[in-house]
Parts: sequence; structure tokens; C-alpha cells
Amino acid sequence: MSTLLLVVDDEPDVQLLMKQKFRKQIREEDYRFIFASNGLEALEMLKNHPDIDVVLCDVNMPQMDGITLLTKTREVNTTIQTIIVSAYGDMRNIRRAMNHGAFDFVTKPINFNDLGATIEKTIRHVKKLKESNAEKERLYKELEAYSKNLEQKVAERTIEITKQKQIIEAKNQSITESINYAKRIQEATLPSLDEIKAAFQDSFVFFKPRDIVSGDFFWFRQRGSQTIITSVDCTGHGVPGAFMSLIGNDILHEIIDALGVTEADKILNELHKGVLRALRQSESNSRDGMDIALCAIDQERKVMHYAGARCPLIYVRNDEVHEIKADILPIGGAQQLKERHYTKHEIPLDGQTMFYIFSDGYQDQFGGPEGQKIMRKGLKNLLLRVHKEPCEAQKQHLESYIQEWMGNKYAQLDDILVIGFLA
Repeated sequence: MSTLLLVVDDEPDVQLLMKQKFRKQIREEDYRFIFASNGLEALEMLKNHPDIDVVLCDVNMPQMDGITLLTKTREVNTTIQTIIVSAYGDMRNIRRAMNHGAFDFVTKPINFNDLGATIEKTIRHVKKLKESNAEKERLYKELEAYSKNLEQKVAERTIEITKQKQIIEAKNQSITESINYAKRIQEATLPSLDEIKAAFQDSFVFFKPRDIVSGDFFWFRQRGSQTIITSVDCTGHGVPGAFMSLIGNDILHEIIDALGVTEADKILNELHKGVLRALRQSESNSRDGMDIALCAIDQERKVMHYAGARCPLIYVRNDEVHEIKADILPIGGAQQLKERHYTKHEIPLDGQTMFYIFSDGYQDQFGGPEGQKIMRKGLKNLLLRVHKEPCEAQKQHLESYIQEWMGNKYAQLDDILVIGFLA
């Protein structure tokens, strides 16, 4: 199936060059090109051609520039991706484009080999987005149909009073099946561990929900030279926590993918406002929210920015353990200030430092000979002992330690999430 590409450029030679350089792909019907000379014309084409997958866009154009167009494309098509093709390839313009949602940036004069590779990478990304959206929609529809069918069966069986025991058993089984199905939906929203491994070769995710579904979740995104990874602890656990995790996941997608916000502190500010809106907390009694540790890594500058809402950052460098404390206010929750300003911390990267972000489930677990919590100090001591080992071995140490800590006497109290990566 051919891919429809929209080229937006006010230089008349660009249309001829595109047709000439990609004549093989056009001839074999891999690519189809349509052209616009400015952002306004391109916006109309996007509305009239919903099958456009990729936009190749200049920055400086009459009537509407490329950056303005970039901010409007996702309003027309949520999966469309834009490659900026501009002669202004300095870091300021590149960061400006990426922060507004560009998928990639190619400089003029155009290296068509580089542009071809970038187009192919973008097409693959669009395909994955469409597949993910289709799978999510399919799962939601199946769950809705399953729930309606379940309600009908339960209603029919409740008529027979003599079968109350069977009805209760059936309902319990159905609820468990529904929660197991909800687990599939929640797992579909989590990032692929292969994606995280591609960005951080030495990394691990220790994720242990208390129930079938979890109020803890992790989120990951790579945009150009920016890599964003988070650990999030939502209010509650089980089904209520899982609903909050889906809300948080969707809001993070909107902030970073749609709005193009990539600065750690600003992401948390926007997330707080998004939770207030989603739960209508200004007009309801909802006090739900979430705690979060967010790391934004700039691979080019070799620096990481951290911001946290009640979830700190721990890192081990030169055999010394360090902790950066989080801000004390959560995301959303009882204190419904519309504006919260979280602190951004900058840590230079040396490629030899182990970083850890986590929810409070691990440190708050009761156990041991005296029935105490592990506490933050105990977790830090454990991480210091194992930080030089490969990350998969570190994950095994965390898992075996907490199993021994709980023993047969203590049950898991909360969802557990610990993420470690070398940077």
C-alpha cells in the first residue's frame, strides 16, 4: 500500500527535485506526493486528504510558517508525523521544531539519501501508531461487548432465587475475568521494554502489581535527542488505581506527543492541570492524584533533567549514593491549586552512573524479623550494594530481597515499581 506524503515548500524547485529523486518509489507506487506552497494551503490539503501519513515541511513560508502548521496538524490527524526540512539547521531551530511536535529535522541543501532514510523511519513509526490505536480500539470494543453480555447473563440468573449461590460464583468469576481483561488493556498502554532497552542498553524495570491490575505505571518516549522516562504511583491500587493509570498515560501522551512539551518541570505542571480537568476536581469531591518521578535526558548535551512530585531520584556515582528529593505536592489531589511549579534539577551524565526512579511500594513494605518497613534508607543501601552488577542481576536482587523480607508472614501491601538505568 502506497504512502501519501505532503510536501510543503514555497520553492518551486523542490517539487521537481522530489519527483526526480524519488521517481523509483513513485513508479513502484510506494510513495505518492502532493504539494503545497504554504501552511494555509497545506492545512486545507490535510483536511481533504485524511490518508496523508507524512508531512515534509519548510519553516519560512508566506501566509503560514512551518512551525505554526506543525502545531495544527495533530488537530486534523492524530497519527500524522512531520519532518522539518529547512536551511536553518541550528540547534535553536531544531529544538524549537522538536518541542512543537516534529518527528525529525533534515537540513538544506537536502541530502536525499538521508531524507529517504528519515522518511522510511517516519513511515514505520506512523504504522506502529496506527496499529497501536487500532489494537486499543479493538480491545475497548471487545471489553464493552463482553461487559454487556456479562450484565445480561447476571440479570437473567438473578431471577432465580434458588440459584443465588451459583449467581454469586458466576459473578465472582466474571469479575476476575473482566479484571484479567483489563490487565491486557493496561499492559497494551505500557511502553515496550525493548524500546527502553534500545535507549538504555543497561536498564531494568521491576514491576510487581499488588493485584491483577496496578495503580503504578511507567511511561517512556524518545523524541529526537530527548529521552523521557517516568515512574508513576497513582492513588489506590487494583481497579481504581488502574483507571487512574490510564488517565495519567493518556495525559502524558497529550502533553509530550501533541503539545510537544519536553522540559521535566513543565511536563509535571501540565500533568497536574490535566488531572484536575480529567477528574473535574474543581467541581467534585475527587481527591485522587498521582506521585511521579520524571527524567528527561538530552543525549546531545549529555545532561539529564529530573522533576518529581513526592517521588525522589536516587543515583550512584563513584560508589556514593545520592538522593534528589522531590517536591512535596502531588499531581492533582486534595490541594486543588490550578498552577503548581515543580523544580527542575540538572545532572551531568558521564555514562557510568546508575539512576533509579520508583514508587513507594518497595520502601513501604513490611517484613523482616521485627515486622518493619524497608524504608528509603534500606532501599538506598541495597542499591549501593548491587549497583555495579548488570541491570538484570540488580532486578533479581530486588525481587529476591523483598520476597525474603516478606517471607510467609507478610502480604504485599502496595504496587511495586523500580526502574534503573545506566547513563
